[in-house]
Amino acid sequence: MCLPAVVSDARRRAVWLPYEPVRILVVSTLYPPVAFGGYEVECSGVVERLRERHEVQVLTSSRDRTQVEDERGIARELEMLSADWKGALRAPRAALRAVAAAREALRFEPELIYVWNASSIPQAALRVLADSGTPLAFRVCEHWFGGLFTNDQFLRELLPAKRSAPRRGWALVCRAVNRAPSLRLEPIAPLRAAISWNSEAIERMVSTPPFVDVALERVTHSVPRFGSLYADLVRELAPTPEIVFLGRVTPYKGIAVAVQALALLRSEHGIEARLEVVGPEDEEHGKEMRRLSERLGVAEAVHWHGQRSPEQAAAVLARAHALIVPSVWDEPFPLVTIEGALARVPLVAADVGGISEGMHDREHALLFARGDASSAAAALAETLKDPAATSARVQRALQRAQQFRLEPYLDAQESFVEDAFATLASGARERRAAAR
Repeated sequence: MCLPAVVSDARRRAVWLPYEPVRILVVSTLYPPVAFGGYEVECSGVVERLRERHEVQVLTSSRDRTQVEDERGIARELEMLSADWKGALRAPRAALRAVAAAREALRFEPELIYVWNASSIPQAALRVLADSGTPLAFRVCEHWFGGLFTNDQFLRELLPAKRSAPRRGWALVCRAVNRAPSLRLEPIAPLRAAISWNSEAIERMVSTPPFVDVALERVTHSVPRFGSLYADLVRELAPTPEIVFLGRVTPYKGIAVAVQALALLRSEHGIEARLEVVGPEDEEHGKEMRRLSERLGVAEAVHWHGQRSPEQAAAVLARAHALIVPSVWDEPFPLVTIEGALARVPLVAADVGGISEGMHDREHALLFARGDASSAAAALAETLKDPAATSARVQRALQRAQQFRLEPYLDAQESFVEDAFATLASGARERRAAAR
């Protein structure tokens, strides 16, 4: 029987909690200070909260490991693989190393494994962790979960499929590697798990793999880690209209749509606006977007800030007349829309994925069709030319954003973890008893 535990800090105000502390292993592709975006930052915030009551270790990739000071309880051991043939060729050896890292992590004797992101890392590590019998939970904020194990560059070769002659040969190599005593993995062996989805949209868009028996699932919307920073901004608008793009400069984030919309805003709507681009760049795509801005005659009106700290990004938003979110992929639940609403910046966004789940069209934001630069420019023009309607929409968006604040989210994540452990551990005990 679990005895209640008491937490006496100001946040919980000595609330009696139903569970004893649990040893938790968190798995994530990246973990701060190595980070590409909000996913891994969100993960670190949850880890910090869980560590207030539980013992938590992290298994993550080795990316930029030499640039990060060693931290107790964080193992940066998993190799990151590119999605091309080069990554596929490295996958068998990476799987062997990942399995060794997973078995080393199991020496921690975790009572719950919480997988945050398994894209680009060898999922052989997850297969070993799942096969250990340790209760397993997933936080799903992106599409990778739908291809769990079956899209992995090593494990997929162990499954029946129609293949070309070279692929058949490569599959034989991978299967030979899998006969090693340290592997012998069955990619789609049944497993039982709990799932925390970050939006209703991602739950709709991603099919749970058929070999996963779902014991518990919840939708808990992601929230900005630095929401208070944006909410506390003092707005000082730039003298010339500034449109901000805040995010990674990659094809799927739609920066090309933003550049095209800027050109149309200037040529068709007579508004001499600027585009402020804040975020890390894929080098080749960044060059391509600079060439696009030159071809469209707006190169001098696009300012490339590169990656900036949350404080620096907030300073750019403080001057902004609008925030554009022009994604061309199905965003599960983009935090930038919440950050913009908290900063009281008018929102113009593509109506894709979970964007409208967070901010509703014309109530909180002006939404446009995927990839439609002309409609994006028209929405920006409306935002800039109708200040009264824009101000009312901003206030409604600010009220909506209050539903996505950090402390309630962390409470919900802690509750999910503890409930997942209770549900899965109980089920494991029942199955062991039935097997006897």
